[in-house]
Amino acid sequence: DSRGSSSSTDGDIADLFDLRTEALDEAAEIMSSFVSTKTQTKIPKKKPQESDVNTSQQPSRKKKGDASSKNGVGITKVKEINDVTRARNHKLATDVIYNVCPAMNHEFLAGALRRFGAEVHEKACRGVDSDFDVGDDGDDDNNNADIKTATRLANCLKFRRFIISKSLLLLSGSSSIVRAGARFGALGVCAVSKLQKTASTMRIVASMSLGPLLFVEFCAHSNVLVDTSIGASLKMTSTSSQSINSNDIALAQLSMRAFTACVRCMACDAPQHLMSTARRVCALLTRATIEASSAIPSSRDGWNHYRNPNLILDTKDSNYEVRLGVSLSPFLSLAVSTSSSESNGTPTTQLCLLSELLSNGMHGEAMECCHFILSAAEAFTEPNTKERLGVLLLRAWELGPSPGEEDRHKRIGVLGLDHGEEDNGKMDSFCVSSAIRVAMKLNCGLDGNTHVPLLKDSCMLSEEDSAVRAARSRMGLPMTVVENWPAKHQGRLKKELISTNGIVGIGTQVACALSATLDIGKHFLVTFEKNLPTKKQLKLELIKAASRTSDANFAKEKCSISNTISSSIDDALHNADFVTQKIIPHMLDSSLALAQRFVSCLLFSVSKMISSSAPSADFLDANGSFASTLLKSTKRLYGILAKLILSFTSNPQSLTSKETKFFLDYLTATLMPRVSALLLTLQEKQEIEGGKFLAESKIESHGKTSALLVFEKEKLDNALLKVLKHIILMKLRTDFLLHSLPFTIPHRLNLRISEPWEIFYFIAHHVLT
Repeated sequence: DSRGSSSSTDGDIADLFDLRTEALDEAAEIMSSFVSTKTQTKIPKKKPQESDVNTSQQPSRKKKGDASSKNGVGITKVKEINDVTRARNHKLATDVIYNVCPAMNHEFLAGALRRFGAEVHEKACRGVDSDFDVGDDGDDDNNNADIKTATRLANCLKFRRFIISKSLLLLSGSSSIVRAGARFGALGVCAVSKLQKTASTMRIVASMSLGPLLFVEFCAHSNVLVDTSIGASLKMTSTSSQSINSNDIALAQLSMRAFTACVRCMACDAPQHLMSTARRVCALLTRATIEASSAIPSSRDGWNHYRNPNLILDTKDSNYEVRLGVSLSPFLSLAVSTSSSESNGTPTTQLCLLSELLSNGMHGEAMECCHFILSAAEAFTEPNTKERLGVLLLRAWELGPSPGEEDRHKRIGVLGLDHGEEDNGKMDSFCVSSAIRVAMKLNCGLDGNTHVPLLKDSCMLSEEDSAVRAARSRMGLPMTVVENWPAKHQGRLKKELISTNGIVGIGTQVACALSATLDIGKHFLVTFEKNLPTKKQLKLELIKAASRTSDANFAKEKCSISNTISSSIDDALHNADFVTQKIIPHMLDSSLALAQRFVSCLLFSVSKMISSSAPSADFLDANGSFASTLLKSTKRLYGILAKLILSFTSNPQSLTSKETKFFLDYLTATLMPRVSALLLTLQEKQEIEGGKFLAESKIESHGKTSALLVFEKEKLDNALLKVLKHIILMKLRTDFLLHSLPFTIPHRLNLRISEPWEIFYFIAHHVLT
């Protein structure tokens, strides 16, 4: 029965699962009982034969296969099986079975979750009668056996993990599906065109059926400590319990991952579907929260807090993206504190789901929640909404006043969890780095930092925000909304928006927060202006939270954050290089000028990211790898800029554009001094923590990177000289260029030139003669 609704099949399901469990246990036992060993069989040496000196016969050479010993592979049975080996082999056999077996029917999976899931187990624990089917034949023995079988499956966590894992494999497309007249194929990846049209519908139907049930599983398991990532971490750190579950993620985390797969399927491209993407995702989230309120009565008040009639829009409103934003508020929103008078007693702080998970130390589930936010945000077409979600994601660590302070605020979450915070510093988690990675994706990477050329020359003033916002939205790029950031950041951001033409991305904010939390190198002090913002105006709570964890975990987090920054820089340079090499050479007139301005904006955003990350690069890793990576990115930036500068030979007038001027000014005033300081820092990098020295190969690699950077800078100077020749011959205005162009020729010739016109006449004489 594919629906799993008949009690007569409960015994068959239990028998099949028991058979599967026994087979896997036996396979793990067999795999752990034998080990492969290399055997070496010695061959007795033959006595040397006496050779006749009168004959010319030479002793034959030893053939390739003739060896005094023969090597082979043997199998030896172990005397005692190690528990760790058995668990590892069991995990290996289980993964292989998952990969080779086809996916199950989503109707069977949904029926199994309804009959044997966490909701049924919760009702049994509360003493509520379960909805098990009872036969009509009056056979009490058979009915009791069916109820016992169903109860045993409902209490079996292995069976529940099996059902959730099969649901995840079905929704993610990792398992093959079986259809009559067709070969095996992943869900949504079918060779037949007829199946391609129905694949998206199949994903939507399966997600709507399984999504609410999987979310109920997540809510139920989150209330049980041993089923969370905290319990899994305690199992892995304890030496006495090396069980099979230590190799698996927690049930709550697995359930949230499967629910995220449902949201991702609902947000897939389905043009033939009657409902829009935002409407489908909104319907799934609404139904999931209703199911959770019904199955977990303790969470009903938390969900009802966000169902305030004042927050819910009119059902006649056709803007489902606004409704989706309201539906996401229980999952991601700022903490709201109320005074004792407002809360009729003890002051409280209302937390969203992500903040509640963080406050209870459930970092594994919080990481899955970050991915859930990213999947749900795919339904939005407005880039500013995604940017706001990215900022809220970074601010989820702002948990309000601590319960131990004088005012003794009581934190109230959506699920009402109370697992404590004592394990926060002991858990090895990449939750902070995952949140930063997701937030930068929601900000469109470094594309969100670009000053995209607009039709009108806008100065990003407040009265023109709406026009600029609309223009960037049409290009799929967000704006910087100061009100989304903490109050202590807003004054600094307003000043920076005026000086940087109105765009400050999430990546730049994270890089500045790293410098404020860690420190800046001694060579970078001279590269900053006198009126620097305070550390309070730069720090973010999630970076501070990561710094309070163990040293080993913080080192992993810093490494992951540096990799995220490096990958975002590489992606932006890939785009700029593609446009410079493949598109610009084939363009003419106004379209060429627009493309050149776009590349200038993109390189400007890369320059800002490199110069913001450079001061703290020495503190992000021990061996200087991140600093070397930033220098490699700078070298590549110089190469792309040299090609861009050479493209101006056909239209030198485009050098006077606003975007190019901003970029060249920033390149000369900020990026190059920071790169010089980074070169000095890397040159002095000889030791790592513990008094150990860097390997010579690493030092040689750093020196090679620095040399290539200087060589690429020389090529950039030559390109600038070539373009200046055209400018001089055409007698164009060059006053602003003389202040901006980063020449190094006078410095290399030890010339003392201070005025721009002196640089101009020197270069003109050098070029023309």
